[in-house]
Amino acid sequence: MEKIISILLFLLLVTNIFAAQAVFISQSKTPIYIDAIKNQAYYYINVDELAKYDSMVINKTSRIIYVIYKKDVLEISLNDYYSKINFIDKYNDSVISMNGKVYIRNDVLASFLKLQYFENYDNIFFFSSLPQITELKVLTNEISVTFDSYLNELSINLNKISDAGDYLLTIKPVAPVTKIPSNADCTYSNNTFYLRFRSDLKYSLNIEGKSLQVKLNGKTTEDSKQTTQQVVVPKTKDGISYSERIETFNEQRIKIYQLSVDPKKYKLKVDLNNLGTYSNVSTFLKKENPIFSVNASFFDTQTLEPIGNIISEGELLHLSSYSRPALFINDKNEVDIDYVKLEYQIEIEGLLFWVKSINSNWKGDVKLYTNHYKGKIEESEDAYIFLLFNEKNQLISKGKTTPKEGEKLVLIDKKYEKYLSKITTGSKISFLLKKSENIIGNPILLLEGGPILLYPNFTQEQYESEKRSYSNGIIYGKTSRTLVAIDQKDIITFMVIEGYDNPESGLTYDEVRKFLLNIGSYEKAMLLDGGSSSIVFYNSDIQNYKDGKTRNYIPVLLSVYEN
Repeated sequence: MEKIISILLFLLLVTNIFAAQAVFISQSKTPIYIDAIKNQAYYYINVDELAKYDSMVINKTSRIIYVIYKKDVLEISLNDYYSKINFIDKYNDSVISMNGKVYIRNDVLASFLKLQYFENYDNIFFFSSLPQITELKVLTNEISVTFDSYLNELSINLNKISDAGDYLLTIKPVAPVTKIPSNADCTYSNNTFYLRFRSDLKYSLNIEGKSLQVKLNGKTTEDSKQTTQQVVVPKTKDGISYSERIETFNEQRIKIYQLSVDPKKYKLKVDLNNLGTYSNVSTFLKKENPIFSVNASFFDTQTLEPIGNIISEGELLHLSSYSRPALFINDKNEVDIDYVKLEYQIEIEGLLFWVKSINSNWKGDVKLYTNHYKGKIEESEDAYIFLLFNEKNQLISKGKTTPKEGEKLVLIDKKYEKYLSKITTGSKISFLLKKSENIIGNPILLLEGGPILLYPNFTQEQYESEKRSYSNGIIYGKTSRTLVAIDQKDIITFMVIEGYDNPESGLTYDEVRKFLLNIGSYEKAMLLDGGSSSIVFYNSDIQNYKDGKTRNYIPVLLSVYEN
């Protein structure tokens, strides 16, 4: 029985895996790269490649791998997927075996090798001590940085982050800098050093040994031109148009997947991909087969829990207590993008309750589940009263169950039990959606995203405020972007923008804004989730799938169907 449980745990573990890279940083030699994968919150490092790091003995049997390094032994079980250090410290569920390779979890490896580690998107760095910046010079023609360790291109990024000529140099992982020149605009957080500077000229990076130079390359930023190459002939019929094209923007080739649609002629719907479970997005989309679909809401990559309010086909499917930007369409097919706030109330036999959670494992005194939630309902009858209502809003049963189509399962904390004595089979429930005043009419679709890219009469300070509300990765990262924009005719346009020569790269927030402004057709726009979540489904298939780099498990999608 224990073995069956271990196998089930292993199968659960490998449901959300991405290619990654482990980088070993040293003061005595150049960085060493080892194959790795990322699953949920952990990185797993290829055991066979550990000998690249240092001389060690690796002995294999059909059941166990022993790695011997200096005076320590790492035991890796291929049956029960645990590991042990020196036969004492045991780490359960710390091993992944797939495609003939065995991977060990990063925290176990760090303990075994007596190293520290730093996680950074698709990479993890290992080191004996945090690299230090020993010298920093900021001059007009050149910025030079000297380290006590050998860093590489995965540690260092230079991005132009505004049209005003602001650059951001990012170096990680490094220790806090003790000596900063008076003319340097520097900040430091989370083992990351940031240096801002402003220039109309263009720069290039040169990493040699333990030194970094940021040098002028002799061109101005205005030398770059925007050119377009159509790669797919636009497919257009009344009310809808799809195209793919390659453009050169800021001397970078990007590929744009774009669909424009009239919501009066086609149905837009938020699709929930078997919410609460790990469900392959390609399989789901091929089953539903919309005309077009893109990834939508941000979500917790560990739990696949969506972040933000969601309404689809007039039904509230997920609830957030925050005010964030959202795309919404009302019952007259009027479209807008704006900050919204929603509250949801229920009334039973004269008792009024505020619902705090819908189709979510988030905690709350009053919760609601619909048939859209496919995961396990974790709450127990020891803590909650369970009330099941049919599509006519009549109570049909009490007790924990799974709601069917049209049914709603209401959970009320047992501390309110004494107030619920009059509630019996047949009792009616009413639902009240309270929405911010800028939502005109009844919303049939609402999806949160952000940050806002275009908004009439926004000042530069308001755009800067948008940027401050999100992480540096979302704002300054050169990554794939998914966005939604609307024009004055209420035509909705979806775009996925990614690097053409390197599909994992893309545009910063400011570059996306400038790109849209250059087009000049849109009144409002906002980002949706991006990066490895950016997908385009069209013509019955994902058009931009990148093996090992595209997330297989995306919980929320924005889709277009025939009316």
